[in-house]
Amino acid sequence: MPPALGAILGFGWPRVRRLPWRGFALYVLVMVPVIAAAEAFAAHAARGRVLWVEVLLAFWFLVGWRLAWGVWKRSVGHIGERYRRWGRLAKKRGDPHRGMIAVTQFIGPARALLVICVFVPLLVGSLIHRIKIGNAIDLGAYAYLNLEPVTFKTADGLTLSGWFMPQRGADSTVVICHGLGANKGNFIDFLSVFAGCGYNALIFDFRGHGDSDGHTATFGLFETADVRAAVDWLKNERPAQAKHVFGLGSSMGAMALVREAADDPRVEGVVLDSAFLSAPALAEQQARRVPIIGPVYMKLLLAGISLHAGRSMTQVDARDAIAKISPRPVLLIHGADDVLIPPENMDLLYDCAREPKAKWLGPGPHSNIMTTDFEGYQKRVVEFFDQARGKKKAPSTR
Repeated sequence: MPPALGAILGFGWPRVRRLPWRGFALYVLVMVPVIAAAEAFAAHAARGRVLWVEVLLAFWFLVGWRLAWGVWKRSVGHIGERYRRWGRLAKKRGDPHRGMIAVTQFIGPARALLVICVFVPLLVGSLIHRIKIGNAIDLGAYAYLNLEPVTFKTADGLTLSGWFMPQRGADSTVVICHGLGANKGNFIDFLSVFAGCGYNALIFDFRGHGDSDGHTATFGLFETADVRAAVDWLKNERPAQAKHVFGLGSSMGAMALVREAADDPRVEGVVLDSAFLSAPALAEQQARRVPIIGPVYMKLLLAGISLHAGRSMTQVDARDAIAKISPRPVLLIHGADDVLIPPENMDLLYDCAREPKAKWLGPGPHSNIMTTDFEGYQKRVVEFFDQARGKKKAPSTR
């Protein structure tokens, strides 16, 4: 909220109003190109394109946090500094209140602790408000997939952008759900898994990603509604091609998919690739890398994210959802080299799931088993959906 924060600074601390406009102009001239370069690098890595309105939004967001730091420093920081100066002067004068003087020595560490425990978690939590990368206009080597651009709305009014890949004579469609920070363009490889295999496919940008509306990503919490909107669109607009609907989700997409499938019997089977158990469990797994302090700080970061999302991140949990999918089949896939989401997540979710269920610990890093072993990935996934469509029990592949 740059205008509100700027007003607080301007009226609360008049000296701020005397800042030279040239300094601000220089800040703009430096930061906008830096942000644009960072987004261009990210877009290149993600096989996407820079959206210039996102560069301006990123700058606006950065200005907001710079002003927030100014308010924090001049309020919380100033109060502490005032008492610390009083302590120094009182000590020089030989003030008899030695206890109070001794307390002022802890003001510096206490102020730093407040920054670490309050301001930083709120700042890091704000990263769920994402700067989007657009999808590539030219599909290049993937032009042969013959994709149909589609859009559909979620229950809360957001417009999502997708691609529908029809296959001649196919009456089954797989909904593909990408991971956090990705988009349909850099997950296009997953469409090729089903090309020529008797399955239509629908891939779409989650809210806050790619060409879809919104700027907030919640690790599968609100994104569950996006999966439901995709299934609704298929059943309403492509009923003949979606007599059977299946789902394949990766990472955040797996969380959104499993939570939706738990309450939506129209989804007849799911493949969960690189899935995590829950947001708190994933935070705890990452916190192990920093003993003692890590677990406590991760709870503060989750609280910061929850405040920004407006709902508790403890609701991002796949355990009850995966159990509710039965008797529809579930296939869990995880990369042996995944350092972002440890493979133990697959085993824990497998234990929570009911029959029919299967799992495969494949080669490769996070969300990239498919690119590491395309033929093996395609064979297992297509056979799994074939069995699900034929109402046969899926084998327990390991």
